[in-house]
Amino acid sequence: MPGLITRSPDILSSANQLRDAYNLELQSADGHPVRFGDLILEKGEITTVVLFIRHFFCIYDQSYVRSVSQHLTDSVLQTLPHMHNRGPIQIIIIGCGNPNLIVPYVSETGTTMPVYTDPGGKLYEKLHMRRTVKGITTQPVYSGVGFWKSLGLTLRQMFSKGRKGFGGGSWDQNGGEWVIRGGRVEYVHRMEHVSDHLTADELLGILESQGKEVE
Repeated sequence: MPGLITRSPDILSSANQLRDAYNLELQSADGHPVRFGDLILEKGEITTVVLFIRHFFCIYDQSYVRSVSQHLTDSVLQTLPHMHNRGPIQIIIIGCGNPNLIVPYVSETGTTMPVYTDPGGKLYEKLHMRRTVKGITTQPVYSGVGFWKSLGLTLRQMFSKGRKGFGGGSWDQNGGEWVIRGGRVEYVHRMEHVSDHLTADELLGILESQGKEVE
């Protein structure tokens, strides 16, 4: 498992900082505001995996979302060993582009996971997500598409959307994976570079280890 995974919040050690993050608003596909905390806190002791992605036209991240969607299905999550003591698990996706690109993104990736967006990048900033294009030419293990082909596909998708194609989000904005239970952050992974998401297997390993800790 990568060394960049952090047990419990590292930078967000202050309760005030975390509360500020929960109070920030995201947008749904219809453009309506949704408080980040409402996606997590109102559901009790549910475990929430939050996938913060790069811009909506990033082919690497589209491959990543497909991989997680295919491997971490509801049936897989419901049958994890030891999770009967932890309650249900939900996975949500948060992007950084315009909300009118959520529906096309869902269609492109085929994901059934809920998708929201933070077009102003305030939540990314509050959670100290990195901004860099380092590693953009490195093909990640979760994608079958190399850099030049992914760049061509990215530009093709953008141009096909007309003016909307410029609203996918900042190219240097990276994300990461957060595991939150009952409002408490249990695991953090911030991407160090463009090709640095945790794989579906790594996320599964984290969730399995959570269940074992409460036996």
